[in-house]
Amino acid sequence: MTATIPSPASGNLIELPLPPGVERRVISTSRGPVTALRARPADMAGTRSTAVMASGFFGTKEDFREVLPLLAAEGYDSWAYDYPGQLGLENNDFTIATMAAHLSEIVRAVGGDRPVHVVGHCLGGFVARESVLAQPGLTRTLTLLACGPSMCEPKHRRMLSGLAGLHKNGGTIALWPLVRRLLAEDDHVMREFWHTKLATMNPRFILDAATSMAEESDRSAELIANGIRSLVVHGKRDKRLWSAGEYANMAHALGADLVIIEKASHSPNMEQPERTASALLKFWATA
Repeated sequence: MTATIPSPASGNLIELPLPPGVERRVISTSRGPVTALRARPADMAGTRSTAVMASGFFGTKEDFREVLPLLAAEGYDSWAYDYPGQLGLENNDFTIATMAAHLSEIVRAVGGDRPVHVVGHCLGGFVARESVLAQPGLTRTLTLLACGPSMCEPKHRRMLSGLAGLHKNGGTIALWPLVRRLLAEDDHVMREFWHTKLATMNPRFILDAATSMAEESDRSAELIANGIRSLVVHGKRDKRLWSAGEYANMAHALGADLVIIEKASHSPNMEQPERTASALLKFWATA
């Protein structure tokens, strides 16, 4: 296992308070240091397995900060990481394939010789899917969290075109008037965190990731052919990118369980962390 060290503050982002048992780490990789969050089981000798979580398009590792300790309490060494260069001006390559190769490296670093459980939220779902298909031996299970089968429909092309167009209209900070309406006015820490995140999102990341997502087709047959056990999870109110029927059809094609999280939309890991963790634990227990 590649050694990890405690992580300093993540660039210019304000540090969100972390639940007890969650620590900031840095993972050494060929692309440089990767900032991560980790929640370890109290008894590491009795660790059931390792889990690695990849965030969505506007997400960061903090999106899983409430989920990680719930998984660790049940014996899972749990990690969430940031895409290197997502925030800032680094001239990295942010295609799905490149990010997936990096995820595979992270999996090897934190999981050692044991296959791990991989969870991907939205964009992270496509990254995770590519990673496990490229190197299925590294994976125990795959969970597609608020991630449908493809991005090939007209509604997806319109959305991705809009994301790419943000670069010409001031960058992702242009989304701040919308995002701030979703955050509690008295939650100054969260408001500052999101404002800084949108202000520092790498334009290259936006353009590359949006372009690459537009090429994502349904790969359910490949997952089945490689024997990868999958779980599909989405919020009950999550209908913008994929309908309930599309999620259900994908789960059926994969022979996977489908979990619909009540009182959640596109980010059940943040909106309903307890229910999300419960779904993961139930799935992993059968693996």
